[in-house]
Formats: sequence, structure tokens, C-alpha cells
Amino acid sequence: MINYQTPIGIIGAGSVGKTLALAMLNKGYITNSTASRTFESAKSLARLVPGCVAYPELQSAADNAEIIFVTTSDDAIGQIASKIRWRKGQTVIHCSGAASLDVLEPVRQYGAVPGAFHPCQTFSSVSEAVESLPGSTFAIEGDGDTRATLEHLATALGGNPIFLRPEHKPLYHGTVVMAGGILNTLLGAIADSWEREFKIPRNDALKALTPITKGTAISLSSKGLPTAAAGPHVRGDVGTIKKHIQSISLQAPELLPAYCSMLLAGLGIAAEKEVAPEEKITEIREMLIEASNGRLP
Repeated sequence: MINYQTPIGIIGAGSVGKTLALAMLNKGYITNSTASRTFESAKSLARLVPGCVAYPELQSAADNAEIIFVTTSDDAIGQIASKIRWRKGQTVIHCSGAASLDVLEPVRQYGAVPGAFHPCQTFSSVSEAVESLPGSTFAIEGDGDTRATLEHLATALGGNPIFLRPEHKPLYHGTVVMAGGILNTLLGAIADSWEREFKIPRNDALKALTPITKGTAISLSSKGLPTAAAGPHVRGDVGTIKKHIQSISLQAPELLPAYCSMLLAGLGIAAEKEVAPEEKITEIREMLIEASNGRLP
């Protein structure tokens, strides 16, 4: 089990590694070693954490820790697992949302124990990610003591641990990306259309759009579904959706597939709320399918 004296190492000194190091520091856990693709990157993490030593070699960082977090890109995890001579009893944790424990299989030959610890959060800014981490979900894989250690750490960081089987990881991560990174770029594409059509600068458009995004998230968290479901598809406003399809197809055609797909995915929840008559839900579904196939109303 992890405690305040457990020496922790981080391999991969990017946004995720720095966020974890600072979040653990805030809770009394000390990262004492780090290494990264470049020594300068490792030193930048070490400067954030008192007592942390940056090493130019991955092996040295691993040698000085009992629990090692591998916070590199997903494609590099297996390479790092194979390069290092691990010690028996070490715990090696990757932070990929999509990869399972098989990517750390090389650590087992040394008697080290693998685990996975994925913070369900965005990491575009380290300071914002540290602030947002409490309350986040942590997806965990591991057996026995490793599972207990990661559950304890997630809770200590103010998070909510969930436990996944290997076959669940790709779907889990794909849906998380939809709720995070893809939503981010969708809002960006919408803001681009505002700039193009309304002459509102993109960043000003984003400032106008993000409050409704925040409000939606708060409503979902506090009320749940179907209560928090809202919009013309929930009300059964066929005419409004028809106008949306026609205008988007003419003025922002790049957004039409997303509009149709997202409404189609949400019609089951809309029906569950039982505001719109069933025949309206059916009419909306048929119109969206037709529009998705290029046949506009």
C-alpha cells in the first residue's frame, strides 16, 4: 500500500506526469525521481516538486522508486516496459485510458507488478488539470494489492475510482474522448461557423458557448437523466429541428453529420423523459436518418 514515505517515480514528464506529481504533492506524497524523453523535460517536472531528482536515463529514475507511473504517450508504454530492468516487488503503473495491462507484460519477467491508473480529465494545462482533478473519475486495472493501492490513491486525490476489465478499456476511452477532446473540437468547429457566418471572433464565440456547456454539465451531475435532458428533440419540436437541418446544411454543412448523429443518439433518452409524443419522436428520427443520407427536409 502506498504511504507518504513510498518513493514514487514518474517516467514521462508531460502534462499528465506533472499534474499527477503536483496533485500527489498536495496530498503529501512525494515524487522523488523522474525521467523523460528529454532531460530538459524531466528537469522541468523536478523543479515543481521539492526533493524530486531528474535523471537523464530511464533506468536511474526507475531504480530510485518503488511505484513508477509511466505517463508517456500510449505508443511508448510498451517500449519503456521493455527497456528497463525492473526490480522484484516494484509496481509499474501506466496512465493510458485505452491500453490494458498487457502492454506492461515485460515488467512481469522481473517480478514487478503492473497496473493502470487513468484520470478521466483533460490535460491541456497543468495548473487547470490539478485544479480539476478532485472529483474526477480514475479508471483502475490491477490485482490484489495493486488495485487496493490505486483505489487508495484515487480517493486520496479526491477522485472516484472505477474498476475496468481489459475488454472494456477501448470503449471506455473512446467514450471519454467523446465527452472531452471531441466535445472540445466540436465547440471549436461551432465557433468557427459563428466567426464565418456572424463575424464573431472564434474565441469570443467560445466565451459565448461555454456557459451553456457548463450549465449542461452541472444539470447532468445534479439531476441525472432523463430529468436533465433538454432541447427541441426532447420537446418534440419537429419544425425547429427541420429548420436546424436546412440552415446547417446551407451555412455549416461540416456540422450536419454531427448534429444528426448526436440527436439520433439522444432520442432514446428524449423518449424516456416522456415529454414529446411517441409519434413526434418517430418523425424526428426518420427526418434525421433522411438528412444523414443526404435527403434534406
